Amino acid sequence: MRSLTFIRFSFALAAMLMLGGCLVSDLPVLDARTGKARPLSDGDYLACPLKDGEIERGDECDRLTARKMKGGAYSFINREEDDDPAYLRFRRVGRGGYAVQSSESDDFVYYYGAKRDGGLLLVLMNCPDLPAALREGLIANGDLEPDDEKFSVCKVKTLRGLTEAAKAYHRGDVAEMIDAAILIAPAPPMEETE
Repeated sequence: MRSLTFIRFSFALAAMLMLGGCLVSDLPVLDARTGKARPLSDGDYLACPLKDGEIERGDECDRLTARKMKGGAYSFINREEDDDPAYLRFRRVGRGGYAVQSSESDDFVYYYGAKRDGGLLLVLMNCPDLPAALREGLIANGDLEPDDEKFSVCKVKTLRGLTEAAKAYHRGDVAEMIDAAILIAPAPPMEETE
């Protein structure tokens, strides 16, 4: 499974993918009606992998341009690469907290986003890390569907399944996997070249 294709962070991505248990869906859970929060202003940002909660090396950051599109989704474009834009939708789940949907080719991957340093901290949400009672209740109600008993991957089936998972992260019921996180923070102005 790929994760945030617009970011070329081999270490952060490897950590995220090795953790397994991510929340995904075949169809979008957030749409123009349910995923229209605006946690970021249009502009340039640096997307940096974190190690021990801090940016380890600035040269591993990518400069992205974020634009809110009609219908509420954001496009993130890395102008230095020839990559397709990434599309993210946000739904507020609490003060400064968001459920985040990233479109990954034919699939959708879900993150918890928290306001930080004028930007956003994105943490890949993982099914096994959700509180057991919450996870079991969401599965019993049909809001989440695990692929196996180890929760290697959980499919998000409803808006409630996504928002309740994100609220667990927001409340601190889930230990933040800060080494599998990306900080998207305002970028300094580009230096003029003569």
